[in-house]
Amino acid sequence: MAYSVMTDPPRRRRRSLYEPPRRRRRMAPLFALPLLPLVLLLSVGALASRFPAATLPDSSRSFPADSFVYDRAGHVIAELHRPGETRIPVPLTAISPDELRAIVAVEDRNFWQEGAIDWGRLAQAAVYDVSHHADAQGASTITEQLARLLYLNNQKTFERKLRELIIAHAMDSRLSKSEILDQYLNDVYFGHGATGIEAASRVYFGVSASQLDLAQASLLAGLPNAPSVLDPIQNPDGARGRQRVVLDAMVRNRAVSAAEADAAFQEKLQFGNGRGDDLNLYPQFTARVAQEVSAQLGQDPASAGLSIKTTLDAGLQQAAERAVQSRVAALSRLHVSDGAAVSLDPRTGDVLAYVGNAGAGHPGSNLDMAAQARQPGSTMKVVTYGAAIADRKVTMLTPVSDGPLTLPTGGGADGHQPWTVHDYDNGSHGTVPVAVALGNSLNIPAVRVEQQVGVAAVVQLARKLGITTLSNDPSSYGPSLTLGSYPVPLWQLAQAYGAVAGGGVLHPTRFLLSVTDASGREMLPAAGPGTSVLDPGAAFVMNQMLSDDSNRALVFGRGSALVIAGHRVAAKTGTTSDNKDALTVGWTPRVVTAAWVGNADNSAMDGVAGAMGAAPIWHSVMAAALGSGGDGWAAPPGNVHQLSWNGLQGWFLDGTSPGGPSLGADSTSGRSGCVSFPFLGQRPRFCASPTTP
Repeated sequence: MAYSVMTDPPRRRRRSLYEPPRRRRRMAPLFALPLLPLVLLLSVGALASRFPAATLPDSSRSFPADSFVYDRAGHVIAELHRPGETRIPVPLTAISPDELRAIVAVEDRNFWQEGAIDWGRLAQAAVYDVSHHADAQGASTITEQLARLLYLNNQKTFERKLRELIIAHAMDSRLSKSEILDQYLNDVYFGHGATGIEAASRVYFGVSASQLDLAQASLLAGLPNAPSVLDPIQNPDGARGRQRVVLDAMVRNRAVSAAEADAAFQEKLQFGNGRGDDLNLYPQFTARVAQEVSAQLGQDPASAGLSIKTTLDAGLQQAAERAVQSRVAALSRLHVSDGAAVSLDPRTGDVLAYVGNAGAGHPGSNLDMAAQARQPGSTMKVVTYGAAIADRKVTMLTPVSDGPLTLPTGGGADGHQPWTVHDYDNGSHGTVPVAVALGNSLNIPAVRVEQQVGVAAVVQLARKLGITTLSNDPSSYGPSLTLGSYPVPLWQLAQAYGAVAGGGVLHPTRFLLSVTDASGREMLPAAGPGTSVLDPGAAFVMNQMLSDDSNRALVFGRGSALVIAGHRVAAKTGTTSDNKDALTVGWTPRVVTAAWVGNADNSAMDGVAGAMGAAPIWHSVMAAALGSGGDGWAAPPGNVHQLSWNGLQGWFLDGTSPGGPSLGADSTSGRSGCVSFPFLGQRPRFCASPTTP
């Protein structure tokens, strides 16, 4: 059937804006009708003369806008908006021409030719209202509607209408027609929480405004008139009737032909779910990004309309998610229900991957376990040995006893009782060099080294490395500090050991590369230089010890998950004494990764250690990050030298040398201070004179 323009009565049915509602119908005096347009014109003219033509009120209503989050390659990974609200401003060039023609035809057919006010249309509406005692529809131009949106309210009073006309006149003097239409289409409400045409296009049809066809455009153009009543999802018949009105107007305005209108009206439209786009591919990472935007810029990314480019490497992120999920699944029989992983670039602090939990279906799926402060276990020994090497209290070949050790304090619930230190395997391994003690994560030697350098020095270095949870007076920390009994978030461990990887230079963790506002203005300050927090020679010695697989062979064997073929990597595991946390942290100068497994409810696992539980996650992520590229290890700094002693090779800070007394006395090897090292492939025995610190 051929499309024909509807000939229904005029659609001005609202109560008049120019006079208060009446309880009963009365005919207006006929002699007053011709005077109404003149009265209105004179009133507006008198008021307008009191204001300069281009003057607008000091402030306008601001509308929240969605923010978009991008990975480091520029791909969208999240859209942030308030719950149930969405607004995505776009330029006119990003809006379908059909939508532009439809909205003009139905709301303000003379928009491109008239001024701010269509006097003829206004007078016609006023006469209609007075004679019919009913509200007129369509009397306000697009400019007037925008004035009302930005500066006024919807009160139907004569005073408000006059103010609307004055502001519209000022806007028309200051803005171009394109600017007015652009603002209107970005600020008008379309229902279902969608403000602006881009948001409406996505909410109702799942497409951008530039992709709207005539049928979709004509339906959306009809919604601002009464978005709740004409809701196409709840009231499809009402919306379709309004669509017909829009198409009629487009035909009358010669924006489309009758045939085109007929085809659009017959098109069967497919609607979406009526909700804003809740894209959020990596929720825990996105949450950290939002926190950083708020903390650094004082902006709410859910309403500020920002473009946020982040540090995330989406490929590495996905590899890390797979590694965490698969390992947690494999360990489920040992009462492991969650995991986390964080990867950083030590050269910049950029967060490359951030996995806060094992995903949906796991008890901690709504938690960010990478940000939870948990006991780090023996990974904390990196700080202890780093402080001792930097303070020249030990060298990498200093002999240290793994024999029995009981301290007068550190035990009991209050920490004031005697404390007997045990290795993880409850064994004793004689006297060993510092490098072997650290590589095999022996607890007793670590406590001896801590006693030698002092707990305060360990706390001080931890704080320099960016660990914020050790904020109490150093005297409040007991000797179990080196065994990781005080909680530290996983991401801070990655940040701290990134400084070791970077030769002693700390680059604070960074989630943001760029943040721009709606105008394209950069809001994020430039990143500062790194801070030297550890002697570069000490960092070099630490990296030498922790990247030598032979130093781990006593406990871990050769070729464990801490070794990545084709790469030289430093690594340290950690397991808490109550078996609630298992960790691995490892690095090259290019990337540092920290991995954790455990349970969000803090329940114990069934015998899962760091090397068994977290190391496979760490291995997978590091292998994906390093690929076939180089590791980036730098040449030795100028303040270290290499020496051989007792058949062992070692690196030493200037001013230090091998030899000297051992830390602690060996009571297990048959000869005080002697132990065999067949796994080193060097001299069969290592002996030193024992002393007690």
